[in-house]
Amino acid sequence: MSFQAPATEPGWYGAGPDGGAGRDHRRSTNGLAIASLILGIIGFLVITIPVNLIVGLVALARTRRRGDKGTGLAVFGLILSLLWATGIGVGAYALSKWHEPKRDANGQINSKQKAAPDTLRVGDCVKPETGEVTAVQAQPCSTPGSNKVFSIYSLPQGAWPGEASSSAAAERGCTKRYEASHRTAKKQMSLYYFAPTKTEWSLGDRKVICLVGPVA
Repeated sequence: MSFQAPATEPGWYGAGPDGGAGRDHRRSTNGLAIASLILGIIGFLVITIPVNLIVGLVALARTRRRGDKGTGLAVFGLILSLLWATGIGVGAYALSKWHEPKRDANGQINSKQKAAPDTLRVGDCVKPETGEVTAVQAQPCSTPGSNKVFSIYSLPQGAWPGEASSSAAAERGCTKRYEASHRTAKKQMSLYYFAPTKTEWSLGDRKVICLVGPVA
């Protein structure tokens, strides 16, 4: 007579040497590890980089503690985020250097050239610009019609106040500083300024560059 053992239920394995039976543990892929990989791939959005540093590290801790699959995914996601951060940082540095005006031995700009507004110093002169600009034409102050930087300061820390409020605060600050330093000025001049944009504000840049030039 033959005897056929009953089939075990799904998720269970048969009796072991000690006669006991147990549940079959199948390792699943950790969800945070998958999320880390996705965040690493879209690191060009920038904001995902710091988020993934947290998500990826938490995913690594959970995969090790729970025995889940996905350690490799989390590691790869973190590596991608670090590569994005490095690439973006190098690109931003190169861009800033590209817009850094060339100066002579005395630190003066002696030729017409493109420059980023935030690379200007007190005493520099530029061609008049209007509206939101990412680059200006820096030029020798002997160039007719130049606007000259007379003060650089930063707005108070805080949440983005809006473009109108930021511009109004920049104008007040520049006007106050001009009146304090040019009380004896007899010639009528026009004030200009470069105020931080919303993007610059979000990156911690509160710099205001005040310029003065001839009345248009």
